[in-house]
Amino acid sequence: MRPERRAATLAGFGALSLLPLAGVAAEPVQWQPLPGPTAPSSTTVPFEPVPPGPEGKNASPSWTPVDSLQAPLAPPSWEALPEGAIPLDGASPTPSPQSAAPTSFAEAEERLANLMPTWSDYLLLLRLGQLPTAVLPDTGGDQISFQQVSPGDGGAAGGSGNQNYAARLDLVISPNLLFSATYTYADDPLFAPIPSRPSQPANLWTVYGGSLRARLAGQGEGAGSWQLAAEGALELFTVGSGCGGTVSCDDAGTPNIFNNSGQSVFTRNWIGALSFPLSWQANRNLQLSFVPAVSFLPDSQGADQGGAGDFYGTNISLGVGASYRLGNQVQLFGSAMLPLGPGNNAFDGDLVYSRVPILSAGANIAVNPRIGLEASITNGFGLSPATAILALPSAPSEPMLSARFSWNPGALDSPSPRYTPRQASLALGGLFVNTALTPANGTTQIWLNGDSRGNLFAGSGYSVSNDFQFQLAAGVFNGIEPRNSFVNNYAGDGGLNLRFGGKAMVFRPSKGLPLWAAGRISLGRNEDESSKQGYLFFETMNTWEATPTLAFHLNPKVAWSGSGTSWGVGLAANLQLGPRFQLIPEVNLVATDLGGTNGTNGSIALRWLASSSTTVDLYVSNAAGLLDLGQLLGNDQLRVGARLGFSF
Repeated sequence: MRPERRAATLAGFGALSLLPLAGVAAEPVQWQPLPGPTAPSSTTVPFEPVPPGPEGKNASPSWTPVDSLQAPLAPPSWEALPEGAIPLDGASPTPSPQSAAPTSFAEAEERLANLMPTWSDYLLLLRLGQLPTAVLPDTGGDQISFQQVSPGDGGAAGGSGNQNYAARLDLVISPNLLFSATYTYADDPLFAPIPSRPSQPANLWTVYGGSLRARLAGQGEGAGSWQLAAEGALELFTVGSGCGGTVSCDDAGTPNIFNNSGQSVFTRNWIGALSFPLSWQANRNLQLSFVPAVSFLPDSQGADQGGAGDFYGTNISLGVGASYRLGNQVQLFGSAMLPLGPGNNAFDGDLVYSRVPILSAGANIAVNPRIGLEASITNGFGLSPATAILALPSAPSEPMLSARFSWNPGALDSPSPRYTPRQASLALGGLFVNTALTPANGTTQIWLNGDSRGNLFAGSGYSVSNDFQFQLAAGVFNGIEPRNSFVNNYAGDGGLNLRFGGKAMVFRPSKGLPLWAAGRISLGRNEDESSKQGYLFFETMNTWEATPTLAFHLNPKVAWSGSGTSWGVGLAANLQLGPRFQLIPEVNLVATDLGGTNGTNGSIALRWLASSSTTVDLYVSNAAGLLDLGQLLGNDQLRVGARLGFSF
């Protein structure tokens, strides 16, 4: 919520509770909104009566707002209706319960927490793919984001391909100044084969840096407004060739791409960028951006490590981009960055350098103003301001999928879900089939799991919104049969698996559709030295409360990797057996046989609700394990296991 809207709302609540009703007729007064832009009906606006006329009374009382402080979309103004008059919209004149003044500040805060977000509560995009905009958020617009970009297959690198990971922190210093800190990491062998080298060179890119964006001219966000900004970045770019991944950069590595020394090249370079984004709000939905920029990159590497070889060099570029809002929560965007030289921004499998446009197109979906999910198609591999101009090394025209998660801690949250005790227990999740409900904002969950065949897992979750939960999990698979190369890569015996992701609730029950719906995504890999392979896991969850004691779950899921993609559909039920116990039967219908022909698996669990904060699950299953891909792998033998959960 924008600060001015929150202040106006709280001020209004306080004013309503204190204003006398002098001059108001004794008979009940009916009200209707005046014509014009309105905010949601839950917004309460303070009013005071206009002083009485010469006769000491008003035949028809008229009113005026106490405070003129309003958000860009002003709350409704009201007028008293003469007795028997019909409202303009023909609706019933009976006031809603929310129209009564709150009796305490706590009640006012509770009403504020249950306001539905409006158009102005959703933030504009700071970047359109790799292209910066001139947007500078208001105070409280700080953002934390995580991003991954990767080709659709592993290429010559194998596994899950050339992934580049990034984390970014955007801090609003003032309404005219934004500071950003960026970290990116990529360590896979090059995507395309390098025929001139006896074996595929490993590759390492890491970037640490910071940038400042300052407003130069322009103001506002309404139709026809424009803003001009300057953004400068300074970064430390570590380049390793012939090393990276399982190949140490401290020892002799595979052949590198810069010289024929047969040794690894490992360098640290100071790089930078300067851009001048100009953004114009063409109308309420459409924003256009034009961005001249220059990226300062080294033109060679390895001079004192076997001989200097070509690298990118300084590049001047021109960028254009557009974003279009489809309602409050969806923004479509596209951008293009055209490098003009004198340097280059790409090289191919023959190690020939060139200049190629960096193109991006995608969509940003806001779960609420606090949580954003973004997906796009791009050929841009660099994820920092100075490396944003760079294409995928060795395959500059290869399309890649980019996924980004953003968290705005100071933004307005969704209203509280107000769970019943039964629904709160469903928000604890399932075992091998997930549920759609997420724990309320501020809730922490911790779970521990082990089974009779040696699986050991642990996980935690923290809800940063009523509709979103961060999740972290780790553990080891053991005793999976049958075994094959796919199982060995991702679920080998004793290999530590690390997973990080989140769960977002995207739909709550309505009169027309009594379902909860959510999505979940996780990233991670098997850290065993024989593997170091990762995969992306995505699932959708749908929960239907058929009766107060019986709920059904539908859970399509997919595990995507360069070695193959496994997918299936989970079906489950949750039956309440008295106040303390639940019976949970589950089945995963697996459509692929990457883990073996018996991928389809089932389980049955008994859940003991030991207290409001502690649960114990006892189960029997032939699934390989609770952790992500384990749900899509069957087992020749049954596992007996337990999971202990805490919620606080």
